[in-house]
Amino acid sequence: MHNSRFLFFFAAAIGLLAIHGCNGPSLPETSPVDGTLRYQGKPVENAIVIFSRDSSSIANGEVAMGTTDAEGKFILTTHVGSEADVKGAVPGQYQVTVSKHIPPPGMSESEYQAKAEAVNKIAEAGGMAAPDQQLPQTVEMFPAKYSAAGQSEITAEVTPGQPNHFDFDLQ
Repeated sequence: MHNSRFLFFFAAAIGLLAIHGCNGPSLPETSPVDGTLRYQGKPVENAIVIFSRDSSSIANGEVAMGTTDAEGKFILTTHVGSEADVKGAVPGQYQVTVSKHIPPPGMSESEYQAKAEAVNKIAEAGGMAAPDQQLPQTVEMFPAKYSAAGQSEITAEVTPGQPNHFDFDLQ
């Protein structure tokens, strides 16, 4: 009888440790963050919006990111280390960068996509595209004053315990 009581308490203690103590590092507290991105008066689809602060340490929750939809709307997610994502951003002051890579001047998005598909078909067949068939490098849509880390002129302050909505209308 004595051993069964010991085993019961031992199993209960292990269960409590598993529930409370073995979840690894705690995730940072975040506040919801959303907004819209417009460039020269138009919404930008598939742009990446990045809020970063301090040392921009992903492990410490200092980077939050979101991708814009067709209306330019985004919702931020904080990336903590390599395995956890938390909705929103940790409260504090941020530098904001926006980025979208587009085809080089003189090439439309549909022309670029067609060329990309042709290059992929050649690669899938085990071949290499000839020099004149190579896919050209994309270019950054936004000027460095919006897109370059450390140079962006966009800032935002995330306030704790409340929704944070940011409209960025860039020129």
